[in-house]
Amino acid sequence: MSKHNIRLKDIAEELGISIPSVSRALNNKPDIGAETKKKVFELAKKLQYQKNESAINFKNQQSFIIGVIIPQIVHHFFSNVISGIINEAEKLGYSVMLYQSNESYESELKGVETFQKSMIDGLIISLSDNTNDVDHLKNLQEHNVPVVMVDKVNTSMKSAKIICDDYQGAYSATEHLITLGKKKIAHITGSLEPYTTKERYKGFESALKKYKLTFYPNLIKKCNLVSREEGYTTTMSLLAEKDIPDAIFCATDPTAIGAIQAIQEKGLRIPEDIAVIGFSDWKMASVVNPPLSSVSQPDYEMGKKAAELIIEEIQLIRDNKPVKYNTYVMETSLVLRESTLGKTKKVPIN
Repeated sequence: MSKHNIRLKDIAEELGISIPSVSRALNNKPDIGAETKKKVFELAKKLQYQKNESAINFKNQQSFIIGVIIPQIVHHFFSNVISGIINEAEKLGYSVMLYQSNESYESELKGVETFQKSMIDGLIISLSDNTNDVDHLKNLQEHNVPVVMVDKVNTSMKSAKIICDDYQGAYSATEHLITLGKKKIAHITGSLEPYTTKERYKGFESALKKYKLTFYPNLIKKCNLVSREEGYTTTMSLLAEKDIPDAIFCATDPTAIGAIQAIQEKGLRIPEDIAVIGFSDWKMASVVNPPLSSVSQPDYEMGKKAAELIIEEIQLIRDNKPVKYNTYVMETSLVLRESTLGKTKKVPIN
């Protein structure tokens, strides 16, 4: 093995001690015993271990870099999450490296590998829709690199998580349509594998049950990318049915905007014939015609919280203190516009 490839991990494994213990011994910390320090220094000298000064601030054994992996950078929700992360991280003395997975598990793996080589101090991630196996993230944790999940999470993994209340948001959106007198409500969703869309589907279904409305399986339509184009084509297929819906709840704003386009092309009125509500409250929701009712998410606050948690966990690990993994659920709110209320009843709710 080349001396340039010797890592703290190699020394730790050979001596049977932890990586932080090796780090603290090499930095002559007082909480490491003299015998352990002697063994670490001797082995480091034998292996010709060299510090990578360009990658690590060895005074503190930190790079002060946080890795962030998200499905899409050019996305209203995720761009605001990123802003929250960067602003909070910079306040606390950290830089941020971004990687886009494009909803690909394989790309997500490459992102983690890239960040490992860059020796990040911690990782904030929103999983791709295709990610079911999180061993690559558990491997980071095993090497004392903490992981915080945002929005798209794996509930079985032990890590801090920040999510919005997708269930309640979807329930409230569906309930709003019901209070308008709508009885045949369609739902356009994405894959039901990700936690977010699964929870939105559950919220939709629960509202129908609560108000004893008929559940129509043929009115549940799944998309791959939950895009405007898919919203349009999916709604066109709904409107080709013998009995068309009188309302549509869309799991994203882009699909809702596509739905509006299809409804208008068919000469139907919004919301009189078909009401439409989306999810996320993108900026475009307020400028489409008619303006789109939507569920607002606290995206910036979620990013800020993720940065706070990852930096806190980095410090706890450095101090050899226990880490508690909590899930933080952030509230959503309805923003009601003309796509459900009509022109004479525009009453935004914040």
